[in-house]
Amino acid sequence: MAESRPRRAGRTPRSRDAVSAVAAAAVKQPSYRRVPAELANRQLAESTRLVADVPRAASATVVWTLGEAELLVQTDQVRLSCAPGLVTMAVPVTCDELEGTLVPVPVPLAVGAPNAPRGLLTATFDRLAGPEVVTALWSEAIAAFAWEVLLHLAGTVAAAAGKDRLGRPLVPGAIAADRGVLLVQPMARHDLT
Repeated sequence: MAESRPRRAGRTPRSRDAVSAVAAAAVKQPSYRRVPAELANRQLAESTRLVADVPRAASATVVWTLGEAELLVQTDQVRLSCAPGLVTMAVPVTCDELEGTLVPVPVPLAVGAPNAPRGLLTATFDRLAGPEVVTALWSEAIAAFAWEVLLHLAGTVAAAAGKDRLGRPLVPGAIAADRGVLLVQPMARHDLT
């Protein structure tokens, strides 16, 4: 017969569930700035203008060239939509083969979700959905443009959140998305030198 030890008063045996609950509570969830997609879209025009290097008084229409190929990008009509863990940037483009019809090329960017932070890591497809004549040649450039616009927008949101102890604007530490909401986690800069 096995000998049992008496329990100390005030102590209860730890179960795996109790340990898991304690560990989960110890993980601090990031503090996000929540930006509704409608508001993000209003701020997007400034980010696209800066990323495309378009002066304020100039037309928002930009023509990209690659060899003999040209692609017209309407930078002031870029739009953003959000779903859990996904930001989709719609970049309106056209070319001669499309006879001037603007076609929004969606750029799905996988980002973090409210309870699954991913930092600034994003991922997308090698080949975007859209007209073959556009995506065969321009997918990489369109995706890079959309990502840089999203990063600039996140930087604007983080800077508006405050300053670090040296008075410098905060920077984005994480980008995430939820239904209809862009989430940006502001953080202070780290000197890595």
